[in-house]
Amino acid sequence: MDLEAILSLLSRVTIALSGICIITGVVLVKTGRKETHKRVMIAAAVLALIFVTIYIVKSSMFPPERYAGAYRSLYLFILWSHTVLSLVNLPLAAITIFLGLKGRYTGHKRIAPYTAGVWIYVAFTGWLIFFFH
Repeated sequence: MDLEAILSLLSRVTIALSGICIITGVVLVKTGRKETHKRVMIAAAVLALIFVTIYIVKSSMFPPERYAGAYRSLYLFILWSHTVLSLVNLPLAAITIFLGLKGRYTGHKRIAPYTAGVWIYVAFTGWLIFFFH
């Protein structure tokens, strides 16, 4: 397996695990398991940061090829919505994590559902983008 394949695999694994952690964290908090929720959500954030690092390294070393398949319009919609929402998710996630860690639960509870939804969408569409290539 070459370096590009290894980085692609690591990207897929980390973004998938991050998304799974978010879904798990939502279930945990809804069932009252707040401490486990906290740990799982921190794991999701760490995995997302690892993903971004791997993605930047991979994209710098191996620029992505342009998709020219039959579903180009669908691909571009997914790519652009993914890109825009991933940029939105960064400050949302930072604020949500900050509020949770500081014990400011009213604000945390207000923003967290939006953050989780955006995060799950970004993780899922990230996987879809991999399948287009």
